[in-house]
Amino acid sequence: MSVRSTQGLIEELSRLGRLHVQVRRLIESMPLGAHAARGTQGGGDFVEHRVFRTGDEPARVDWRASARGARVLVREQRAERRLTVHALIDTSASMSTGEPVTKWRYGCWLGLAGAYCARRGGDAAELHGVAGDPTAQLRLRRIAELDVAAQTFERLQPAGQTDLCAALKPLAERPERGMAIIVSDLLSVDGVFWKQLAELRSRGWHVSILRVLAQDELSFDHTGPVRFTGLEGEEPLIADAGALRQAYLQEVEYFDEECITQAASAGVRLIRCHTGQSPVEPIRTLLEGANL
Repeated sequence: MSVRSTQGLIEELSRLGRLHVQVRRLIESMPLGAHAARGTQGGGDFVEHRVFRTGDEPARVDWRASARGARVLVREQRAERRLTVHALIDTSASMSTGEPVTKWRYGCWLGLAGAYCARRGGDAAELHGVAGDPTAQLRLRRIAELDVAAQTFERLQPAGQTDLCAALKPLAERPERGMAIIVSDLLSVDGVFWKQLAELRSRGWHVSILRVLAQDELSFDHTGPVRFTGLEGEEPLIADAGALRQAYLQEVEYFDEECITQAASAGVRLIRCHTGQSPVEPIRTLLEGANL
């Protein structure tokens, strides 16, 4: 993995070129009602003329077009649309695993990369540490704040049980719609979580999941007697890792298939990623493969 630090992430993001345009294209493909209008007093693309009505701003009158006829005409313009990209990063205890890069640190990099692309496209970005005991929220106002945001989030210590359902409630209560990028290993999610995602989609939200796994969770190269410690309340277990390997890998594959099926039913895109790859690659896959 080429990214080893936050500075390395920033340097790699700076080489993304016009990838941020994908965010803007995604925004423009969504219904106008899904976004707050920006520049409604005349900004945006011209659509058509219409007759002046009481309450219209005089600045919107097209005097040249009005002079050619007997009616006062105003310019109807499509408002430039703005969207807030919310990166929700799982802070529960299971995200603390992984070597040499933990799932938590990798998840922070994914959230920062998504926020970076949003800001490069001129849209708002918010980072949320959710689902576990430590929580945080930070609005990224300028790209120059990326390093400070990284330091703020990387200081958090993942702990507690996963509760993504609670994390989604504030989004559902927002009057405006937006884009949510959920960064999590998805442990302990249930049917209520997938139902909440489907409801967000029905309200016009664009929702994607970046499911994070540690490299050793994919390979399970342990041998001999190993003590497995539950991070979210489970009892510890001592077992022969070699004897468990095949069953474990089958269970991982089954859980992957179940998550993909549930995500598809909810209308949500799910991308699996691991701590051994550059965090820029899942973001590239997310944006370039979006339904634009």
